[in-house]
Amino acid sequence: MFAAPVSAHAVRTLGLSSGTFNFSVPPSGELNGAVVVSNDGDEPLKVMVYAADQVIDDKGAISYVAPTRADLATLGNPSTWVRVSMPANSKSIGNIPYLEIKPGKRVPVKFSLSVPPDTTPGDHNVLLFFESFDLPKAGQTVQSVVSGRLGARVTMRVPGELFKKLEVRPFNVPAFVVGGIVPYQFTIRNQGNLDQRIGARVLLLDRGGNEVASQTPIDGRMSFAGSNTEVTGTVLAQGVAIGPRQVRIDVTEVEESGKAVNGGKDTITQERTVWLLPLWLLIVLGAVLLLLVVRGIWVAAAKSTGRKRDKSDADKRLAAELGNDESEE
Repeated sequence: MFAAPVSAHAVRTLGLSSGTFNFSVPPSGELNGAVVVSNDGDEPLKVMVYAADQVIDDKGAISYVAPTRADLATLGNPSTWVRVSMPANSKSIGNIPYLEIKPGKRVPVKFSLSVPPDTTPGDHNVLLFFESFDLPKAGQTVQSVVSGRLGARVTMRVPGELFKKLEVRPFNVPAFVVGGIVPYQFTIRNQGNLDQRIGARVLLLDRGGNEVASQTPIDGRMSFAGSNTEVTGTVLAQGVAIGPRQVRIDVTEVEESGKAVNGGKDTITQERTVWLLPLWLLIVLGAVLLLLVVRGIWVAAAKSTGRKRDKSDADKRLAAELGNDESEE
């Protein structure tokens, strides 16, 4: 029997009572909510609380940016509309408030939003982040270390002229593919002012319209108002694939359960043609082409040799005739 000491590991677990909030902005523009922050681990936590705006690039990648003094002056970003009510015993670091939560404790954090009256109609989003961190130890000059972050998304729908508009552009598929792996790329453009949850399906069809392969690259992903979502992937044709095939995409708005909205009547469908060429066919064609080239070179060389031989024989005959003429004289 051997006994070994059991090492205990500290567990840090940060929890939120809710990860999403959806508000319809009233005429007053004032909104209120609360998030309960919990420490479900066995170590004390220090948790910073701050608001941030989401920034979406042309391909759909999302980053989060905290407001600056310039943003606070213009009130143009949703993060500047947020006011967080921290508990009385909260502290701050670098003008950012933070909580100290003991293990097993739950702390409610209230927040309010004041939406400016001239805000454009549609959906606007802001993230309320709760970031766990460690302060530097005494004598250290390094900055505090972030150990985890959770965010609660707040979506605000400003009344006015609301509309949905999805567009798929571009949709790229190569004209020829060697083998059965077909790459594709398309971009979904949300040109409306409302967020839409979307799904996308890619089908590979034979000449008779039968499904050869399928993929679901997007399954209930949120497309934010005024943003793009770029999708790339490959679809594989099973077995021996040769000749033309159709690559089809179906893009539609879906509910949270994944079911198509409006029975799929608003589905966007596009098709592209791709020719599949097996590798063995290219090898055969390459071998045939090589043989034709070799034969062409051989024929050209044979003709050139024949011409040289004929010219040599002609020169010999001419020399012989000249020699006979001289002897007769």
